[in-house]
Amino acid sequence: MKNMTSGMIEIMLFTIGMSFVLAIIYRVLTNPEEMRRIKENMKEVQAKVKKAQKSGDTDQVNALTSEMLKGSQKQFTQNMKPMMASMLIFFVFIGFLRAQYQGVLIALPFFVPFIGSMIGWFKWYILITIPFTFFFRKLLGVE
Repeated sequence: MKNMTSGMIEIMLFTIGMSFVLAIIYRVLTNPEEMRRIKENMKEVQAKVKKAQKSGDTDQVNALTSEMLKGSQKQFTQNMKPMMASMLIFFVFIGFLRAQYQGVLIALPFFVPFIGSMIGWFKWYILITIPFTFFFRKLLGVE
């Protein structure tokens, strides 16, 4: 069984590395320009829907809603390939972490509401993953 400090640092480094690799996968397997274009188009269509709803034009609302559905479908399609690759890597990575760090407790230097100050490896993984994934995705321009 690993000690608390080395386990904490090792999990953090593995997690940061994995977050970076997953952000790169999303960057490579999606077209950021296409994603931005789809998002902008969706915003424009939403504005048109609101305008049509205010004027009471149900036919236009239905047509615009259908257009929004097509945009959502394009977005989903763009995200599917990197999502599948990420899931495969995630499950391998989590299996490795579980095998290595099962039973390791990490003492946080502060109290987290609803979590406490002693957490297991998975909660530590979650606490590290969220900010670093956000950071790397912004850094690489992933939509």
